[in-house]
Amino acid sequence: MTANTIHPPQIPKHLAKAGQDDLQEQGEFTQVQLADHDYTGRSAARLLFDQARLSRINFMQSRFSALRIFDTRLERCELSGGLWEQARLRRVELSGCRLLGTNLSECSCEDLLLKECKADKAIFINAVFRPARFEKCSFQGASFEGADLRGVVFQECDLSQADLRGAKLTGADLRTATINGLQISIKELQGAIIAPFQAAQVVSLLGVRVKEPDEN
Repeated sequence: MTANTIHPPQIPKHLAKAGQDDLQEQGEFTQVQLADHDYTGRSAARLLFDQARLSRINFMQSRFSALRIFDTRLERCELSGGLWEQARLRRVELSGCRLLGTNLSECSCEDLLLKECKADKAIFINAVFRPARFEKCSFQGASFEGADLRGVVFQECDLSQADLRGAKLTGADLRTATINGLQISIKELQGAIIAPFQAAQVVSLLGVRVKEPDEN
């Protein structure tokens, strides 16, 4: 067991089915499954999902304050445009979900796995990911300013034009990530893991020009 091991959600085999109208203020969903429900634009405070499975749920433009998601798997859910600031996620998996422009600023994530998710222009300012793993996800133009990404693995992820200024990247694995146009400085890069072929890209990102001795 390594420091970067992601613990999967602990979900019972048999779950009760929750109805479309069960989402409400102070709502708690424990050991349930929800599928094909539409909560577009819905607002709620202190919503809790615990030991749940959410499939094809539409949370577009939702506003959830003090949201808590524990031991839960989200599959092909639509979270784009959501405002989920300061959410708490523990042992959570998102697979095939859309988080376009979703605001997860200051969220706290433990044992988080994202697989094949599209999170372009998502906002993760000052978020904490300890530990977390992202596989084949798109974060084009996303903001990770000030985020704690220590030890996070970006496996085959697209970080083009993403903003990592002020982020903590010690031990973060970027070796298979696309980093074109990444907004970053040498300070953030210290301790990050890159592949040899990315070295030239990193130098370019830092504004350094590489020229042969006899080149003008």
